[in-house]
Order: sequence, then structure tokens, then C-alpha cells
Amino acid sequence: MKSFVACLMLTCLVAGVAFADAPANPLAPGVRAIQFQIGDNFELKAFDGMSISYKRHSAAESAWRLGVMLDLEIDDADMENSTAYSEYLQVESQDVDTNGQSLRVDLLQLRYPSPVRDVCWYWGVGPRLRFSRFEREASSVRGSAPNLEARFSREYGHSWSVGALGVGGVEWFVAGDVSLHAEYAASLEYGVTTQETDLWRGVDGELPTYHSTTSSTGSGWDFGGTQAIFGASLYF
Repeated sequence: MKSFVACLMLTCLVAGVAFADAPANPLAPGVRAIQFQIGDNFELKAFDGMSISYKRHSAAESAWRLGVMLDLEIDDADMENSTAYSEYLQVESQDVDTNGQSLRVDLLQLRYPSPVRDVCWYWGVGPRLRFSRFEREASSVRGSAPNLEARFSREYGHSWSVGALGVGGVEWFVAGDVSLHAEYAASLEYGVTTQETDLWRGVDGELPTYHSTTSSTGSGWDFGGTQAIFGASLYF
């Protein structure tokens, strides 16, 4: 049902391009806009997952759009469990600290072939950059007292990718400073991922007697596309 509604909305917008010719839209040099995405229940949220999506027109038929996504994650989880048996005590405790950051930047040059209409179609191309890193530290103690084994591990990884992004869509100016739009996007990116893990193990309360390090690196091309993204723009 959602796919049918999405297709119907897109069809109406495309059909409007052929018949709408009233010059009531705000496209002009220096005009700016903030974009939002319209969700399933018509709630507004970040456009295409971006923290902010900003557009500025250098001319009525040309604009630059900048999208920036910044994500920060910090998590601290503790777990303790002990079970008493008739002859020994089973102990298990764990402390996990995780933090990570990710950044994505899209810069698009948009073209509006017919910028004087109430309903305009547009297309755009530009670069996409991504970077992310994470670090995870985990310490645990487990076993039967007094013979407890202690472990400490540290994982670190980062990834980056560069590529090209292309979009195409239709924008309908429902008011002088508000528009609705439907958009498809496709991207081609080359990325590299690196991960390293250190593990220490020994008797609880003593220096570790075992240490190992493993690392891996991968790279490759990725082609991606999106379903129709429905959004709203506020011009100022």
C-alpha cells in the first residue's frame, strides 16, 4: 500500500510538470532552503539521514546543496552474575565500553531546466565522502573461585569511502516559500575498511600470560540506490 501511495504521489508530481506554468516559485539567485524528509506518518525528519541539508541558488536554474551527517555513539555496559553451588562459586562479570563517530558529506550541484514553473523537475551530481571509526574495550572475569580467568580486549576500526552521487526528482511549490519534492538517488563509491583486535588473558589479579593481535583490511567498490525520498523545503 505504501508503495502504491508513493508511486501515485510521484506520478501526480511528474504530470504536473507538463501542465504547470505559473511563475509562483521563489527560485532566484541567493535564495536558500532547508530540507526535511517526510516520514510514513507525515512526520518531518532529517532529509536522507542527514543532520542538515542546506541548499543555495546561484541562479534560478542552478543551486548547490550540502548535506552533512554527523553521528556520535558512546555506550557503557556492565554485567555481573554469580551462582553459588555446594562446593564452589561461579562468577561472571563483564564491562564493555564502546564509542564511535561517523561523518558523511554530500555536495551536489542541482540543475532546474524549467525554473519558472510551479512544478519543476531537477537533477544533480556531485561528490560524496564518508568516514567512520569505532573503539570497543571489554574486560571480563569468569570461572569458579578462586580460579578466575581475566580477559581484556580492545577493538579498533575505521573506514572511509569516496565516490559520486547523482539525484533526480520533481519539486512542487505549494506556497511562496514552501515546496514538496520526490527524489531518487544513486551512488558509486570506493571504500577501505581496517580493523584491529588485541586480546590479553590470564589469571585474575596477575599479569596477563597471553596476548594476541589480529588485523584485517578490505577494500572495494559499492553501487547503491534509494527508493523515492519524499521531502519538504523551507525557503528563506
